[in-house]
Amino acid sequence: MSALLLFGAGASFGSESGNPPPLGPDLFHALQRFDPIGWGSISKGLAVEFQQDFEEAMTKIDPTKLPPLQRKMAQYFFQFQPNSSSLYRDLAQCIKGKNWDGAICSLNYERLLEIALTQSGLKPVCNSPTDPGRTIELCLPHGCCHLFCESVKGNAKAVTFDPYRVKTSGTIKPISNQIEYDSRIEKDAFPPVMSYFEPNKRTSSGANFIQTQRNRWHELASAADCIGIVGVKLRPHDGHIWDPLIVTKAKIIYCSGRNAAADYQAWATKYGRKQDSTLTGYFREEFGNICKGIGLA
Repeated sequence: MSALLLFGAGASFGSESGNPPPLGPDLFHALQRFDPIGWGSISKGLAVEFQQDFEEAMTKIDPTKLPPLQRKMAQYFFQFQPNSSSLYRDLAQCIKGKNWDGAICSLNYERLLEIALTQSGLKPVCNSPTDPGRTIELCLPHGCCHLFCESVKGNAKAVTFDPYRVKTSGTIKPISNQIEYDSRIEKDAFPPVMSYFEPNKRTSSGANFIQTQRNRWHELASAADCIGIVGVKLRPHDGHIWDPLIVTKAKIIYCSGRNAAADYQAWATKYGRKQDSTLTGYFREEFGNICKGIGLA
C-alpha cells in the first residue's frame, strides 16, 4: 500500500497537550505579543479583520511591509518543540517500528513534526522517496520557518521590496541552531523560505524549492492508495493542494473535527468521491483510526 499523510495547522495544534501553535484569531494575538513593534502595531481596524480571516487580512497590508512581519512570524514558529505527550512523537515511533514506506506532507510553518521524526532516529528528506527505517520523505509545499535560501545569505539589513513580485531561487539550507538562525533572520535580505499566509500562498524566498515541493505533492497524491488528511481546513482556492485530491484514486481519510467533517463531506460529494471516509473527532481522538487507515497499526 502506498500511503500518504497530509498535516495542517489543526494537526500541530492537536498534537501537543501543553503549548501548541495557535489557530485562527489566536495566531494573530500571539504574533502581536511576540512582536509588539511589528505585528503589534497593526491598526485596531485591521486587527479585527485578522481575527476574522487571517489570510484575507494579509492582502490589506502594503506588500513592501510584509518581509519584516514574515521574519517575526518565522521566529515565532521556530520556538516550538514537541513535548513528551506529542502525537507527532507517537507517530514517529510507529513509522520507525513498522518500517513504513509512506510519505508525509506538512503545510505547517513550525518544525514540530520534523523534530519528532529526527528524535525518533529517522532522517526527514525532501524530493527523495522514503527508505523504510532510515529516512522519511517530508514534502513542504509552503516551506518552513527554518529553511533559508543561500542566494541571499549575508546581504546585511533587510531591504524594502514587494515580495509578491520579487523572487529568489537557489540552494536551500535548513538551520536548527538558535544562534545561527537568529543571525540569518537579521542579516539575510529575504525572510526564510515560507509562503506568505495569504489566499494565493505566494513565495518570495526559495521559489524554486517551493515549486518543486508543490510538484512533488501532486506526484505523491496521484500515486497513493490511501491518504490521511489531518487538521487541514478545506480551502478550495488552495488549488495547489486540493486539485490533486479531486482526481486521486486513493481513499482519503479526513480528520479535522465535526464541523470541518461536514464541509469535507460536501466537497467529496460534489466531486463524486464515494470511497472516502470522514472522521468526526480530532487528531488525538482519532489517532488510532488514522494509523490503522494508512498501514501503521
